[in-house]
Amino acid sequence: MKLRAFIACVVCRTTHGILRLIKRGATALPGALALKIYPGILSLAAEGVRIIAVTGTNGKTTSCRMLEKMLSDDGEDVLLNRSGANLRKGIATELILNLSLFGRPKKRTAVIECDEAAARTVLGEIRPAVLLVTNLFKDQMDRYGSVAAPFEAIKAGLIKSPKTLLCANADSPFAAMFAAQTPNECRFFGFRSGTKKSTDSGESGECPRCGARLSYRFVSYANLGDYRCMRCGLKRPAPWLTADDYIEGEGLSLCACGRSFWIKPALPGLHNAYNAAGAVTAALSAGVSAEAVQSGAESFGCGFGRMEKLTLGNTGAEMILVKNAAAVNRTLSLLALDRSPKTVVFIQNARAGDGRDLSWLDDADFESLERRVKAERIILSGEAADALVMRAEKAGLKFETAPAELLPDILSDEERKIYLLPSYTAMLQLRGEIVRRFGGKEFWQ
Repeated sequence: MKLRAFIACVVCRTTHGILRLIKRGATALPGALALKIYPGILSLAAEGVRIIAVTGTNGKTTSCRMLEKMLSDDGEDVLLNRSGANLRKGIATELILNLSLFGRPKKRTAVIECDEAAARTVLGEIRPAVLLVTNLFKDQMDRYGSVAAPFEAIKAGLIKSPKTLLCANADSPFAAMFAAQTPNECRFFGFRSGTKKSTDSGESGECPRCGARLSYRFVSYANLGDYRCMRCGLKRPAPWLTADDYIEGEGLSLCACGRSFWIKPALPGLHNAYNAAGAVTAALSAGVSAEAVQSGAESFGCGFGRMEKLTLGNTGAEMILVKNAAAVNRTLSLLALDRSPKTVVFIQNARAGDGRDLSWLDDADFESLERRVKAERIILSGEAADALVMRAEKAGLKFETAPAELLPDILSDEERKIYLLPSYTAMLQLRGEIVRRFGGKEFWQ
């Protein structure tokens, strides 16, 4: 190992140790310092590690937790960036900490969550054996401008890593573009049927190649479904793995490689059925046994803030990250299945990590909170609570407002089931306060 690379590793480890001693996350800064000292340290740290990377708009963390469990059940010792630090510097931290003093990887299999924009550079440096793309929705429009921007970033990363096997969501319209515009071998997963014929959650349903309106045989949710462009001929790729017969609370049927099996994902919801289908596709493509794939999908532990159960109130709380209209609408559909009395709390910030453009709130189905979800108490909070208030007033809802720092006190004696629906930075803030006061794991554990 070169001297500068060795120094970069020492600085990363030392900084990480100090920050953890003072109860800080230590996720990005150690890697950032290492990259400053030796810009090639990420490529070096990835050498000798078989990496399965995961990117996309929604479902990255959940898919990574599934893959980690599948690989572990198959006998692998797996590295995972559990903290969710998915930018280049956070990924560098995890891979550097995996190196021994002699520069050799301690764990030779890794599941790496990667931000869509970061994929442009990261994929060429870590050269994953498999890349799973969960979906591409409208998200952080102030950062990306359009859904085409994260697609172009992922595509650029794949071109730099041509031997990576791409596993992508066939039901997402950009999937067909990956097949046509990247040199990588592609395997797709998708559902056999859906319940609608029109897009929702504010997704345009436009052809990503020519801009014409897509024709759908069915839509499962958002803009996911069996699509075709009547103008340019773009159409959904044939799935390598097909999912069918999804029944809430029961599971779904998967068919790949001539084998069919039934799985019941550990987390409910159609969006998590999609996450399971993607994780199964990536795991099978990485050589994981069908038995380990099935057991992993059914027994993995959720990531922090992803349908995570927390000690709060007299009946408990569940925290579900919501960062765009598709996520809100899927979450509210899931909450509607719970017929018990409930309190729903939205906590919205508008920092860089959340997205500063909150216009997507107009596409979120707030109208269903009283009608379908039957929330008996609705609380709006966060640094961008004013935007939530405007949307709730437009929906004609009865609601309360509360400062985020007071929520643990306000909800500590709540008798109803509590659903906490925060944006990303709001999740870190509120979750940290709840863990400090009532106990639980830190977000990086």
